[in-house]
Amino acid sequence: MVKIYKSDTTYKILILIIIKGKMVSMDNKGQISVELVLFLAIILFIVLAAGYFISDQSEQNNIATATRLGAENATTSMGITNPGMMPVKVESIQMNGNQNITIIIQLSYSTAQITTTTLNGVYNALSSQGYSPQKGIAPLNNLKNITLNTSRHNYTILVA
Repeated sequence: MVKIYKSDTTYKILILIIIKGKMVSMDNKGQISVELVLFLAIILFIVLAAGYFISDQSEQNNIATATRLGAENATTSMGITNPGMMPVKVESIQMNGNQNITIIIQLSYSTAQITTTTLNGVYNALSSQGYSPQKGIAPLNNLKNITLNTSRHNYTILVA
């Protein structure tokens, strides 16, 4: 039998159980219902699962943002330091893959020098974010890609 008593500012629910003809009040015994424990466990599981997913997406967003900013800063500085050069625009950043992610930087036009300068800018941006990227060197000391390994993914950054 359940009785609801109104106190000064709170409501107390007293669950009374009949045991051998006696009424025993259970609200002052410090016992928690199994339903409350299960409810809290389910809420904790949902929060932890959402946290894992959010941190994974946050890592990918941070790397994509650093890649875009590094490429834009590098191409902008090329246009400023070389007045006769046609401006190079970062058209898009594409991410492909699940565990091994390839990031492709699309430029308005590209030469070996532009690619190397752009990848150096991306390298500097990733390093300033606390990551440890490695440069992939092609013949003639030109950069061909940047690789970055984190605890969740392996990234390869290329200029198309």
